[in-house]
Amino acid sequence: MGQRRRNKKQKKPIDIDWAGLPDNILEIIFERLNLMDCMSVSEVCKSWRHVVAQELSGWQGHGFPWLLMSGEKDKRVRTCLSILQEQEWEMLLPEAYGRYCWGSYHDWLILVKDLGSFRLDISLFNPFTRKQIDLPGAWNLYHKMVLSRLPSLENFICMLVHSHSQKLAFWVPGAQSWLEHKLDGEPFVDAVFSNGSFYLIGNDYNIWEIKGADIFAAINRVNASPPDAFDVERHFHEVTMPDEHENNGVLKYLVESCGELLLVCRFYSTNPGAVLVTNYFKVYSLDFSQMSWKRVESLGDRILFLGKCCSRSVSSSGLGLNMTDCIYFSNDHAVPWWNEWDSDHLDGISTRLGLDNSGRKDWGFFSLSNKNHETLSIRFRGNRDRWGPVWFTAPQWWCCKNLVLA
Repeated sequence: MGQRRRNKKQKKPIDIDWAGLPDNILEIIFERLNLMDCMSVSEVCKSWRHVVAQELSGWQGHGFPWLLMSGEKDKRVRTCLSILQEQEWEMLLPEAYGRYCWGSYHDWLILVKDLGSFRLDISLFNPFTRKQIDLPGAWNLYHKMVLSRLPSLENFICMLVHSHSQKLAFWVPGAQSWLEHKLDGEPFVDAVFSNGSFYLIGNDYNIWEIKGADIFAAINRVNASPPDAFDVERHFHEVTMPDEHENNGVLKYLVESCGELLLVCRFYSTNPGAVLVTNYFKVYSLDFSQMSWKRVESLGDRILFLGKCCSRSVSSSGLGLNMTDCIYFSNDHAVPWWNEWDSDHLDGISTRLGLDNSGRKDWGFFSLSNKNHETLSIRFRGNRDRWGPVWFTAPQWWCCKNLVLA
């Protein structure tokens, strides 16, 4: 005996006003998301974008690593590249007009103007908050500046470095001039601040350490009774290197990474016809207990971004990216004490030397575990006829306000 099938009533879709969710509920949700997910949900509506931006505004030091291109000092608009997001951004920076970008510390740029007569005008500038800190002028012999912490915080230290003459200079907020100091021994090739100290490395892989507390103590002594010369306590560490390396054909980078002090060795071809053709990388971590460099076989979820002026380490999982063991690099010059204003010789170098730029390996990323080298897309290729770009951090809150995911 047949039965008639009753038709089920279709439920009407519930009309939810997602834009009307309370901000405190959204904040609870968003604080559990990684950066890429936050970027995605910020596109739902204006109110969500506003809450995401507010939620991320207090995350100091978090954001996307970007490249600020060189060769644009006489422009009010600077070209920026986000390698991870595969986006190009033209940033209005009238404050940087006539100035070179000399490096960065997170989202702060180090801007310099070559005044001639071997003098530099130096300032720290945040392109996202538009805050600026003017520093005393300095000789143009220095090739790098290292900061101890964000300039927006109190008691930060700036250190100028000139490796070839082993000269340093220090400045702290409130000081009227740079305090110069000279180290003995071999020239050093890179410097970084980590765990309360400045570290400098020489070609022999040994380390100089200058503690931030000792710098402040020396400055206080100068203020109390100015001596003939600024003297700060420093510590020399003879460090064991397990591998034998030639000093020719290797660039050395010091990188602070999750409390570790890393040494990244970039091995490149010394063939005259292969300018900065990178072959492979090796990474070491400093074992402070034994004062030896220990080989690092895997970086885990850390991504390293290497640059002559500044390098940094970020967590790929924190950004919401499925990446491991990656090292990004660009066309850094092999001579550590040169600057962009000394780089006129690079103009037309490819043509003069007959270099083939089609498959060059001066830009790209390297997988440490797989020992693979890959070039970046042509859109994000460097130009070895120009000075290398500078890494800096585009804050998460700013990205959510201004960028749309590709």
